[in-house]
Amino acid sequence: MSTPIQIGITGGIGSGKSIVSRILAIMQYPVYDTDSQAKMLMDTPTLRKALVERWGNNIIKPNGEINRPLLSQIVFNDPKQLAHLNNIVHPAVRNHYAQWVEQQQSPITFVESAILHQAGMDSTLQYIWVIDADRETRIQRVMLRNNIERKEIEARIAAQHPTPIDHRTRIITNDNTVAILPQILHLLSAL
Repeated sequence: MSTPIQIGITGGIGSGKSIVSRILAIMQYPVYDTDSQAKMLMDTPTLRKALVERWGNNIIKPNGEINRPLLSQIVFNDPKQLAHLNNIVHPAVRNHYAQWVEQQQSPITFVESAILHQAGMDSTLQYIWVIDADRETRIQRVMLRNNIERKEIEARIAAQHPTPIDHRTRIITNDNTVAILPQILHLLSAL
């Protein structure tokens, strides 16, 4: 089988990327979620070792798991530390994604990531679907969903750079003014 059409799903935190991904998964399209895959890969011996070498054993909980809240606190407040984390995790995710695409039988695949461009995940994509919602809507969604404070959400928003817009870009509006499903169906019908 030939390489499938690869479509990226991106947008800032709280924009609704996961909703779009869930709809596509229900429609039987394969969707690679970079966040969950990165978390899984961080628990592999190779990446765990690199993380401990960089930040010490204090990022490992007594039960052996990575202390994700502590690691998040470290990296989201310091751009240099975030860059170090990205240099460890992004190459592993890109490699894992490439292997995943090769295993898919569908003619269309999707990859969800808030930072497609920054992570170098966009080079193989034919289309990039940007999920768009205004900043305050995004903040309110994340506060409700994750039970975290506005300050932390704003730091995460600041760490995310806008996706470059080019000929591959398609916009899905998710600010509660337009239904999402018809937008998805329209984009799929245009492939």
